[in-house]
Amino acid sequence: MCQPIVAWLALPTGMRPLGLEPRKEDQAMASATLEVLLPAYRSALVARGHRPRGIDRYLDQLRAFTTYLGPDATMEQLTTAAITAYQEDFARRSSPGTVGKGLTVIRSFCRWAIRVGHRTDDPTLTIEWPRRTKPAPRALKKSELRRLFGALSSYSQLSPLHEFMLHRNRRAIFLMLFAGLRISEVAALRWRDVDLEGASLMVRQGKGGKDRYVPIHPILLRELQAAPSHYRSFAVAGGKDGHQLSPKSLAHIFEIWLPKRGLRISAHQLRHTFATELLKHKGDLRHIQELLGHESLETTQGYLAVDIEGLRSVVALLPHEW
Repeated sequence: MCQPIVAWLALPTGMRPLGLEPRKEDQAMASATLEVLLPAYRSALVARGHRPRGIDRYLDQLRAFTTYLGPDATMEQLTTAAITAYQEDFARRSSPGTVGKGLTVIRSFCRWAIRVGHRTDDPTLTIEWPRRTKPAPRALKKSELRRLFGALSSYSQLSPLHEFMLHRNRRAIFLMLFAGLRISEVAALRWRDVDLEGASLMVRQGKGGKDRYVPIHPILLRELQAAPSHYRSFAVAGGKDGHQLSPKSLAHIFEIWLPKRGLRISAHQLRHTFATELLKHKGDLRHIQELLGHESLETTQGYLAVDIEGLRSVVALLPHEW
C-alpha cells in the first residue's frame, strides 16, 4: 500500500496500536485529496528549476489523471492498477508519445510524494511505457512552399487589423522557416533580443532552458525591418498591443489562418524544412545542431533520413543496363 499512515487509519479504532499514532498533520495529509496536494507539487517543480510552461504542462497532465480517478481520490487510490487502467483509457484517444508523457508526469508526482513522506512506494515501477515510433521529419515540398509564399502575399483592401495580422503571421512563419525556431520560441521572442543591424537574434530559454544565437537570413531580415517602429515594443510576433501571445494562440496560424487560405501545414514542418534545406546544401551537422538548439547530435542526425537528394545520388550509381 502507499504508506503506513493509510494502513493505520484503515484499522478499526479499537485495533489501532497504542503509541504509534501518526501526527495529526500526517493523518490530515494522508486523507487529503490528490487535488489538494497539487500546489505543493507545483512548488517543488519551481524549486527544482522547471520552467513555467513545463510546470503548466505537468499540472495539466496530472489534473487529467486526478479527474479520471475522481474529485475525492486520495493517495490511497493512486495504485498500479489505477494507473494501468488510466493508461489503457488514455491510449484509446492519444498517441503513444502523449501517453508516455502522461505516465512520466504521474511517476514524477509519485516520486515527489515519496520524497516528502506522503507514501513509501512507487506504483509506477512496474508500469510499461508505450513503445514509440519516431516518424522521419517531413519537410515541405517545393509546391507547398510556393503555395505558402502565395498565401503570405499582400492583399489589397485589408482592414488595419487584418493587415497587422498578415504581417505578424509572416514574421512568425519566417522565424520558423528561415531561423528554425520552435513555435514556443517564436511566441517568446522579444524585439530587444533582435539585432537588426548585426543581423542576429537570441533565443532565450529555449528547450532545455538554454540560450542560443541565430543569424538572421536576408529574407527574414527584410521582414523584420518592415515592422513599423511603434510595434517593436515587446513581442516580435505578439498582439497588436505588443504583448506576448501564448504558443497555443500562435498555433491558430496553422489551425485556422492558413487553412482558410487553402494550406494545411504544421509549425514543426517549417523547422524541418529549415534543417533539411541546410543539410541538402551541405551545411555542417554540428552547426545545424547549434542553430536548432538540439542538446544531442543524434536528434539532429534524424534529419539525415530525409536527405532524398543524397540518397538519389547513391541510387544513380546503379547501372542503366545489366
